[in-house]
Amino acid sequence: MKPMLAVLATTLILGLAPTDNATAQDGYKLALKLTNKDATHDPDGVWTDDDLASIRQTMGTAKIYTARIETPSGTWLLSQTNGDCNLQGMCTALLMLIRPGTPPARLMRPVRPVRMANPQMPLGGTAILSPDAKKLTTSEIGEDGKAFAGSYDVEPIR
Repeated sequence: MKPMLAVLATTLILGLAPTDNATAQDGYKLALKLTNKDATHDPDGVWTDDDLASIRQTMGTAKIYTARIETPSGTWLLSQTNGDCNLQGMCTALLMLIRPGTPPARLMRPVRPVRMANPQMPLGGTAILSPDAKKLTTSEIGEDGKAFAGSYDVEPIR
């Protein structure tokens, strides 16, 4: 399936997702938005300068997409680049948790957010974090071109 059709199918599926940023009943919506069109440094500290240099070398530009929500457990940050995408238009993302009281990565090194999930999703897509912050759900396109709901456990990953 061509990437544009994959994005269209995913957009149709995401129309069923909750529209509020944080809804206790349905979960927390993390809608990725393009935040850096040609990144050389990630101010959130998710992607290293070397990661971004590699993407620029391969793709020409390194784009960063981010979504951020505040919850009682801390700030959840979903970040994605255009550097690791498959033929179906699914790209790697990272869900990070910044615990309350943790300074931003740009202010204090080497403190970094905790990696909590590594989903596949359309570039600039949307994910839903369960109300208990234990599952992340995405809309994905399989190798057969069919849409399906991806589900990821949310727990610290190394």
